[in-house]
Amino acid sequence: MDETVTDGSPYIEANIHSETFIPTEESRIITDENIMYYDMSGDKYLVIFNHFKYEKTRYFNYKKPSDRNGTEKDVERLKKVFGNLGFKITTHDDFSHGEIFDAVVEFSKLNHKATSCVCFAFLTHGDKCGDLYARDRTYQFRDVTMMIESGDAGLVGKPKLFFVQACRGRLVDDGRRLEMDGSEATFVIPTHADFLVLYSTVEDYVSFRDRDGSFMIQELCNVIEEYQKSWDLLHMITLLHRRVAYNKITFAPSHLAIHDKKQMPETRYSLTKLLKF
Repeated sequence: MDETVTDGSPYIEANIHSETFIPTEESRIITDENIMYYDMSGDKYLVIFNHFKYEKTRYFNYKKPSDRNGTEKDVERLKKVFGNLGFKITTHDDFSHGEIFDAVVEFSKLNHKATSCVCFAFLTHGDKCGDLYARDRTYQFRDVTMMIESGDAGLVGKPKLFFVQACRGRLVDDGRRLEMDGSEATFVIPTHADFLVLYSTVEDYVSFRDRDGSFMIQELCNVIEEYQKSWDLLHMITLLHRRVAYNKITFAPSHLAIHDKKQMPETRYSLTKLLKF
């Protein structure tokens, strides 16, 4: 909506106007590299919340969620690929709801003045509307991003990446057949700027994993290894989308409900620069 802002209620409407920043001659003397790319020369972090086993609790209707066989392969690949890129990596295995939130709060309160980039990987079960599974109960993914948004001011203007390997519903995708023929100026940055969330699947659909890991995490690591020296992150993620969409299909003939099925990752971002590892 260009001319007004509302909160979704028919009773509140406010007129707004915008101001255009006109760069001075001095502010124009900035290299394209500084304008277009995030500075990745500082500290880089990857925090992995990996889930293999769960508890039988009232939050899961006293039914223990299934073990996530193969998730250790995703952890191994993430640690190898991001370790080679100079990331400081922390892995949390089978954390409870409280432990996850404590860890995110603790990380967000660190002094991030020297930080260039932070990544979080959530490898777990999930459901519709942003629900992710901790060891003992579900929680909202949005609550995690809000903690980062309100954390140390040193993260303002720096990329914050989230890789979510989890289902987002119960639907399965049969697929469809396709026939091929350095300025001193001060800026106010929106709270939600400089985020990227890579989901393993679209809303309402399941995502897949086998003993060798998950479709999305494995391809993410593959494209980074192959193209990180020449491509920015958004180009690599676009290739990841294509590889999972075109090249991946489930094989489970003994379980026809998930046999010969497809998966489509989805990325949402508010990055304001390009990112090269």
